[in-house]
Amino acid sequence: MRALTIALLFLFFVTGASAQQPGSTAKLEELERKLDEATRQLEQASSVIRSVREEISRIKGEKGEAPTSSNASGEQQPGAAKQAAPESPKAAFIERIIDPELGLDERKKVLEAKPEVFIQARYSALPIRGAGSTFKPNFRLSRIETRWAGKVSDRLGAGLEIQFHPALEGNPEELVNDAFIEYYLNDHATVRVGQFIKPFGFQIQQSSARRESPERGIFAGYFFPGQRDRGIMLFGDLDSLGKGALKNVQYFVGAFNGNRFFNDNNRQVNYIVRVRKIFDRPKLAIGLSVQRGKQILPPGVSGNDNENVIGADFQYAVGRFGFRGEFVSGNMPSTLLGIGPEFAPAFRPGAHSSGGYLFSNYRLTAKDNVYARYEQFNGEPVTGKNVRAFNLGYFRQIGLSRLSFDYTFKRRPSFNDDPVNERLHISWGIEF
Repeated sequence: MRALTIALLFLFFVTGASAQQPGSTAKLEELERKLDEATRQLEQASSVIRSVREEISRIKGEKGEAPTSSNASGEQQPGAAKQAAPESPKAAFIERIIDPELGLDERKKVLEAKPEVFIQARYSALPIRGAGSTFKPNFRLSRIETRWAGKVSDRLGAGLEIQFHPALEGNPEELVNDAFIEYYLNDHATVRVGQFIKPFGFQIQQSSARRESPERGIFAGYFFPGQRDRGIMLFGDLDSLGKGALKNVQYFVGAFNGNRFFNDNNRQVNYIVRVRKIFDRPKLAIGLSVQRGKQILPPGVSGNDNENVIGADFQYAVGRFGFRGEFVSGNMPSTLLGIGPEFAPAFRPGAHSSGGYLFSNYRLTAKDNVYARYEQFNGEPVTGKNVRAFNLGYFRQIGLSRLSFDYTFKRRPSFNDDPVNERLHISWGIEF
C-alpha cells in the first residue's frame, strides 16, 4: 500500500502543477511524461498488491481460514474483479511500439483455468504475379489460438499454447505452439525449458495479436520458420547491478535443437544470445541478437554447413509517430519448414541470405492508426532472387478486437511458413 500511496500523491502533485502553470508546449510534454510514468508505477503497485492478496488467499485457503473481507476503504476481496488503472492513449501507443515486456517470463500473473483466446479471420484477394494456383483469393481463419500461462507457485511458472488453424489447413503436426516450464532463480533471472519462441530479434517474438501488419517480415519465415524451437534458456534483466547503463537491459541466452521443425534433425545444438536496452528518454529500444549453429546439407552435398545468423533491431516512439527497424543476415537456410527435410532448391553451401524491414506508424486517434512497411529479402533460398515488398495499412481498435486493411506491393512471391502473396488483406482479430 505504501507504493500505491506514493504513486497517488505523485499523480496529485503533477496534476496540481499543470493547473497552476499553463506553461509552454515543452512544459506540457514534460507533465505528460510524468503522468505516464506515474500511471506505470501505479499499475506496477496494483499488480504487486493483487499478487500479495492472491498469495494470502491461497495460504489461508490451505489452512482452512476464510478469506479477508473488504475493508472500510473499499478494498476488494482477493479474487474479486479489479478495475485496471486507466492508461492514456499516448502511453498505450508507446507501449505497443516499444513493447517493453517482449519475451519476459510469466511471473506477473497467476496461472488460471480460464485460457487466453485469440481468433483472427481474414479475407485475401488479388494474388501477385507468379504466385500460381497455391495462393487463391479466399476467406480463412488465419489464427485460432488458446493459451494458458502464468505463475503456479513462488518459484515455478508454466505455459501452454495450442493453435487450431493448422489442423483446418491439413497440418495437424503444428498444433502445439508453446509447452514450457520456467523456474524463477530470483527477481531478475528465470530458467525456461521446453518448446517456446526463440529469443531472436523483435518480430520473431512479437505476438500476432499486437503486430500491425498481417504477417511477420519475409526474413522471419526463412531464418526462423514457426518462430519456435525446443531447448533451454536463461533470461532476465540487469537491474540489480545498478541504475546506470545496465538499467532496463534485458538478456536472453539459450541452447536449442536448431532444427527447421520441432523434431531434431542434425544432432547439433544451436546457441542464441540476445541483449536489449530500453530507454525512457527518448522512448527507444535497441537490440542485438546472435545465433551460432549447424544445419543439414542435401544428400551428396558437402561444404559449409553453418547456420550462423546475426541481427539488430530498434523501436522508437515520438509524439504520434512510431518507428521500427530490423536487419538480419546469415548463412542461407538449407531447408524449408516441414515435418521432414525439404531442401531449398537454390541453396548452396557457403551462400548467404539477408533481410529486414523499416516500419512507420502514425496514430490518428486513440483507436485509429495508419502504417507503412518496406521489407526486402536477398538470396531467397527457393529462387535465389531478391524479394521486395511494400505494405500500406490502416487498423481500428473496436473494443477487444481490431479491424485492419492492408495492401501489398510485391513483384515476386516468397515461400515460407507465413506466405503473404496476395495484395489485399482484410483481417479482424479478437483477443480475450
